[in-house]
Amino acid sequence: MFENLKIKYFKKESGLFEECASAKDASKMFYLTEKLPNPDKILRQSGRGFQTLRDLKNNYQVGTCIESRKAGVTSKNWKLDKQFCSDKEYNFYLEIFKFIDVYRLIEEILEAPLFGYNPIEVTYESDGNYIIPTAFTSKPQEWFYYNAVAKSFYFDSKTKDVCINEHNPKFLIPIHRSSFFNPYGECLLSRCFWNVVFMQGGMEFWVQFTEKYGTPFMVGKYDRSMSKEERDDLFKMLKKMVQNAIGVIPKDGTIDIINPDKTGSNTVYKDLITKCENNISKVILGQTLTTDVSQNGGSYALSKTHQSVREDLIQNDIRLCEKTINNLIYKIHAINFENSEYPKFKLYDEQGVDQSLAERDNKLRNLGVKFTKQYIKKTYGYEDADFVLEGDN
Repeated sequence: MFENLKIKYFKKESGLFEECASAKDASKMFYLTEKLPNPDKILRQSGRGFQTLRDLKNNYQVGTCIESRKAGVTSKNWKLDKQFCSDKEYNFYLEIFKFIDVYRLIEEILEAPLFGYNPIEVTYESDGNYIIPTAFTSKPQEWFYYNAVAKSFYFDSKTKDVCINEHNPKFLIPIHRSSFFNPYGECLLSRCFWNVVFMQGGMEFWVQFTEKYGTPFMVGKYDRSMSKEERDDLFKMLKKMVQNAIGVIPKDGTIDIINPDKTGSNTVYKDLITKCENNISKVILGQTLTTDVSQNGGSYALSKTHQSVREDLIQNDIRLCEKTINNLIYKIHAINFENSEYPKFKLYDEQGVDQSLAERDNKLRNLGVKFTKQYIKKTYGYEDADFVLEGDN
């Protein structure tokens, strides 16, 4: 039975090596256009597209969280791992990266999680022998679309659409968690949209509430026998007292100062704003402790848990940056060299030696255990040029 199944489904005619369930076959609309619309609801319903999301970055909470998330990656050190490329080619890339603002490029790449994807155009120059990149410029997301048939992004040109894929040396296009259902990537700013709207509305009402009820009330008491003109004069005098705290009243007159209840309904607006701020922090940073500390404080275990979540996001961002910059190196290599070996870009922490690990290895060494270079490199992060084992020539 299984032999017949194997023969049947491994024939070329069976379509085993081709995609069967594709977008163009599932919908007749793809006969008219191959442009796949962005499924993000905020982009489609706002009427302003990506400009709606760009405006969100001006919000103080969103901006702070973005800076904090990017700092988690830009605080790392970077290096070029030689791999198996020649010394000449390795030195070539070292020279290139001396003149590239690597951290500025990383910040451009990290715009991708915010908008789903971020097209970056690369400008090249020739020094007579080699073609090298000199500038990296992020371009508006709305200029590009995803082609469901070609499975690549395209620049929507008036003359001829340009394919943007991993082989086109003119563009880098980092994508945040793309999928079959959303090849444009997950957009974090879309998740923040309603929280920013509600927070701004709550802030507006809070300001109005504070203006009306946040200052003490001046109450003047008058006799029933006072005329309307006398009451009007007392009212005008109270208005002046609010501004300069000076007033003149009859000897038998009274003025009371009533302080509003500070724990009243104004806390509703404060709680709304705090809730929205925490939601924004969770969306962008995965937690809230790095941007807000509650009045009740927090436990050490909770802070460690939140930091662990944040580190997971940082590692995801690091992988996105490494993948994009290594794709850039691949394109530079394809332009200038014929062989396929090129160095790899890596981000890492500058950490000291793990004392407990070093003590353990020292005890094993005293027992006669001999360590290999591969173990030293993997465990302690050293390169071949950084150390020599005893007994090596």
